[in-house]
Amino acid sequence: MTGTTSTDEFERFVPPGMEDGAVAFGLAPGIRCGNLVFVSGQLGIDADGTIPADGARQAELAIAAVTEVLEAAGCSLRDIIQLQTFQVGGMATTNEWFLPVKDRFFPAPFPSWTGVGVADLGGDGAVIEIGAIARVPH
Repeated sequence: MTGTTSTDEFERFVPPGMEDGAVAFGLAPGIRCGNLVFVSGQLGIDADGTIPADGARQAELAIAAVTEVLEAAGCSLRDIIQLQTFQVGGMATTNEWFLPVKDRFFPAPFPSWTGVGVADLGGDGAVIEIGAIARVPH
């Protein structure tokens, strides 16, 4: 399932290493529709398949996963127009560690950003999930 599949309207992207999750959850990590790329929410998972306890490290890993999907579609973090985060533990508390990470990866000009506080995520110990919408560069 690694690679790219397409129909007349959509092009789906499954970067190497994301195949199992794509099959298990029935999703495409990335879909290109026209000049937009939609990135499914990514968790911060280490190379050994574990989720680190540190929220900032989870955010770094989730952003790295978003980057992989974007690169498979010919985009980069600079092409993101809408960033979405889902954060466990209260926005004020989680933003203490998330905002410094976000600021390192997303300098001005900033993408739009919607942060949502949630009770739980789909990974044991996960405290952040990051998705995005990007424009395909010309």
